[in-house]
Amino acid sequence: MLESVGLAAQDQDIYRTLLLHPDWGIADIQHHLGLPEQEVLAALDRLARLSLLRLSGDAGRFITANPDVELKPVLERMEAELDERRARLSRDRATVAALAAEYTSLRIQSGAQGLERLEGVESVRLRLQELAQNACSEVRAFMPGGALSPGALAAAGPLDEKTLARGVRMQTVYLDSVRNDHATVEYATLFTARGGQARTVPSLPMRLILCDRSIAVVPVNQDASQDGAFVIHLSSVVAALNQLFDLVWERATPLGDVPALDSEGPSERDLALLKMLEDGLTDEGIARKLGVSIRTVRRLMADLLKRLNAQGRFQAGAEAVRQGWL
Repeated sequence: MLESVGLAAQDQDIYRTLLLHPDWGIADIQHHLGLPEQEVLAALDRLARLSLLRLSGDAGRFITANPDVELKPVLERMEAELDERRARLSRDRATVAALAAEYTSLRIQSGAQGLERLEGVESVRLRLQELAQNACSEVRAFMPGGALSPGALAAAGPLDEKTLARGVRMQTVYLDSVRNDHATVEYATLFTARGGQARTVPSLPMRLILCDRSIAVVPVNQDASQDGAFVIHLSSVVAALNQLFDLVWERATPLGDVPALDSEGPSERDLALLKMLEDGLTDEGIARKLGVSIRTVRRLMADLLKRLNAQGRFQAGAEAVRQGWL
């Protein structure tokens, strides 16, 4: 086929037919190739526009021309145009690379050395997408918000799929509470099937994204995502955050497993509750940390008091120390 000059296989069949039978007319071509008259006429018109065919002095007869003579200049002109487009594309790529380097440099300089400040949710979302697309070896994350919203699931799915397809290792730690949310579990199961790793813990210290062990993203305000985020390039800080992730990951439970419950000693959730009580968090604060409702917090707290044989929260703390839980 000669698609670049607008000739289909059918047009070439007609041209070859006329090469073999220069005395044939339109009716002969129709009968030989089994084509409707309109299709034959259209093909003859395309061949004529490219000067591969012209009418002879005899009515209804055609003269074929040498394709090398007629089409070679056309192809050479198209090749020259393609070379020019490639040259422009090369120049545009160089310009984009220069602008990207300037963009990154100015963004880092706008904050402290090795620190970017992102303003607003959309700015954070775009930067995270950029980091994921540029990641070479791994992306690791703490997701402390509980069940993921439909919008978050829709945005994360395609990006995670592309990142995993490039061979980038992905590890995500969710809250145990997501095990009760069908949509989040379904998403995490698909994430795991594609090669990602997902685990859960009772509580998480913060929202955190780590890329290639060289960049960290943390919120400006843990309780207000609209305040934006910091992108940290400082190697010492990023190393410490990676060590924090390693510690949490080691004690986290794979999403496909059931968190172990020890009837004798404290569970990870018990220890998390006791730590939050020690920190003076209210039921509302504990609910946010665990990604559950206040009603669930009160039920968990009642179960904890019962296990410790305590009458109140202060006594529960003291009893936990006495029993060696803390």
